[in-house]
Amino acid sequence: MDIKSLIYITAIAEEKSLSGAARKLHISQPTLSVYLSGLETSLGTDLFFRVRKQLIPTPAGRLYIDAARKIISIHDQTYQSIHRISHEQRETIIVGASPFRGSVIMAQIFPQFSRRFPDVKIEIRESYMQDLWETTRNRRVNFSLVSYCSTENPAFDYITISREELVLGVPAFHRLAYLAERGASALTAMNIREFADTPFVLLARGTTVRAVSDQIFSRAGLVPTVVFETNNLLVLSHMIRQGAGAGIMPRSSMDVPSDDMVYFSLTPRSYANLGIIMPKGHRMTEAERYLAYLVIRKDLENPVYTSAMNSAARCLWDEFSEKEPFV
Repeated sequence: MDIKSLIYITAIAEEKSLSGAARKLHISQPTLSVYLSGLETSLGTDLFFRVRKQLIPTPAGRLYIDAARKIISIHDQTYQSIHRISHEQRETIIVGASPFRGSVIMAQIFPQFSRRFPDVKIEIRESYMQDLWETTRNRRVNFSLVSYCSTENPAFDYITISREELVLGVPAFHRLAYLAERGASALTAMNIREFADTPFVLLARGTTVRAVSDQIFSRAGLVPTVVFETNNLLVLSHMIRQGAGAGIMPRSSMDVPSDDMVYFSLTPRSYANLGIIMPKGHRMTEAERYLAYLVIRKDLENPVYTSAMNSAARCLWDEFSEKEPFV
């Protein structure tokens, strides 16, 4: 089953340009332009509008692209199932991940990983952050996707990928809520001391966000009134919406626009590192390295994160990025 042409059209839709799609596909832009022109001619209709240097799917284009994605998915699942029937899985990678960021990333990258390593099984061990460190230390997982403040713990090797800003969520009726910008792109910057008389709901001790939050309060000379603690970001957000207090959370947890909650950037800005930890001295297999590379690539595609790759991450990027086809 040849699905190369379908991969081409979905890449154009995702990148919104021929140049971006060509880079992703590792082919020349003229080749891709000729392909698209020929396809539109054979169909007798345009698949994309040209709007401000972007390619936006037409109604016909949306139909074609949706069908292409379904066919690609069926193709992948079929070939993977056939392979698994006829081949024994020779390796298992156990990955520690949070129920939020980590598990979502693994679900997104699994299809591409499985195409390259169909004989390798992936198991996800979901846990909250504090347990992930202990699980990794005890080598019950091959590696874990975590957030952290520093890389000073000698029990681990770190693959630092990016960093994420922490923001302050405040009920919409708070006396300072009127100062907040109502969009996600630009937040009003505030010093945490402005909220000294506000109760706080915080993530529990042992989480990275809580550790950074405590540093924020300490630098400001502020002892917050903490009325509620939780390990769950969804619960934290709900408590803020209900008016229990203000809370510090990762920027990726923002829900905008919102009628009952506003967000502030903090002065000075505070961040959490995002990356992968392994037991000290762990030697990654090729399959593990490729899986870690896919995590890096997925994180770098997230506009909320800022790239902060250390040497270990750059080595993985250099190993796979140049020869990685878009399939």
